[in-house]
Amino acid sequence: MTIGHGDASNRLIEQRIRNRIIEYLGLAASFEAQREYEREVPIAHIPYEVINQWEDQVRTNPRENPYNTDIYDHAEVEALSSFQAVWDSVAAAVPENYPALAEVQAMPEWTLLRESAEDALGVLMRRGKFPEDSEID
Repeated sequence: MTIGHGDASNRLIEQRIRNRIIEYLGLAASFEAQREYEREVPIAHIPYEVINQWEDQVRTNPRENPYNTDIYDHAEVEALSSFQAVWDSVAAAVPENYPALAEVQAMPEWTLLRESAEDALGVLMRRGKFPEDSEID
């Protein structure tokens, strides 16, 4: 079933959120992608973006989202939950003034975030992105 933006079902919205999470994990998993983002969008403060974009897409623990059983398989939920735990510790460790990207990338916690994002991305990419305009079964 093809659905327009104004008529999007909860399932279709969750498919789109899955795709945004995959894109986010790609950014969080790559120091080079973060530096490129900084070059391309100089007004953005990348450490802030990397921390806060996760909250934009994931508002509850992945194990507690009722839509996850339809959109994510068990391994994906576990990978997202593991990333969430790392993200929580990194978000607490990054100073509130969000230092420059180079300084943040030098933090061991940021390396852990990158590695955890890379792991979660690998799990999600087994099935990859879902359609943006039609529901999958």
